[in-house]
Amino acid sequence: MRDPAESMLVIALWLWLEQEGYPNIISKMTSWPRFFLEILFSEAVSALKFLETNQPPTSSEEGGMNFTSQVMERDISLQLFHEKRLDAIDGIKKVLNSVCAKIFTDILANHLKVTPISEAEIRFNQHIQVTGFPHELFGNIEIVWKGFTDYAISAEELPWSFPGPENNTFSNEENNRTLFLTFSRGFPMKETEVREIFSGLFGRDSVVDVHIQENVSGNNAQPVFARLVFRSATIVDGILNGRIITRFHFRGRYFWGRKYKHISD
Repeated sequence: MRDPAESMLVIALWLWLEQEGYPNIISKMTSWPRFFLEILFSEAVSALKFLETNQPPTSSEEGGMNFTSQVMERDISLQLFHEKRLDAIDGIKKVLNSVCAKIFTDILANHLKVTPISEAEIRFNQHIQVTGFPHELFGNIEIVWKGFTDYAISAEELPWSFPGPENNTFSNEENNRTLFLTFSRGFPMKETEVREIFSGLFGRDSVVDVHIQENVSGNNAQPVFARLVFRSATIVDGILNGRIITRFHFRGRYFWGRKYKHISD
């Protein structure tokens, strides 16, 4: 496994590029060969090290990110990072603390073998120290293990079968940023509660929209599912962390999340 600090910086760099208008490549990487990922990663590390030098690129370095440019189908080079150095440093810092510090806690806890004194401590207030931070250029990062997605369950363990997502007009890109939530029967959740949970974890601006099930029929019928749209697909991937379904706990109620998949007519 690669160095966690370096890995988070690379992810933060890619997310910052996405914020700057470059294509989101993270959500596509799961189907790529490891060799491609190694090249992309190495080019991102080169860009991060280049930011530390505060020197213009030499003629031989001006490209430096040829494979990344091909993947994004956009011109991107070390010269770009030189011209936008301060913006890049500030942007990467913000992504580190607003996104990476929130979505990689379970991975870091497992990799660093965090051992809680008690269940309550690991669920709510255990700080994780990552070697490499504070970083000389990007500063410190505060990672608090909340235990929010500490285990997953299979579909067979659910108290009822998952309803399928409703047909809609979401774009494919928005589908990638959408988490499909299912509530326990008799314990529905309000839009404000869903926003409170995930905005608290990933930042106020992380949640774009919440669509609670509509047209609920029958006496005393209550919504049993919702669609939660995030600003970045990386948050969804981080929440699931390779799992199909994740169980959450909030104020005595359990609910489940999985990646949204549009079902056409």
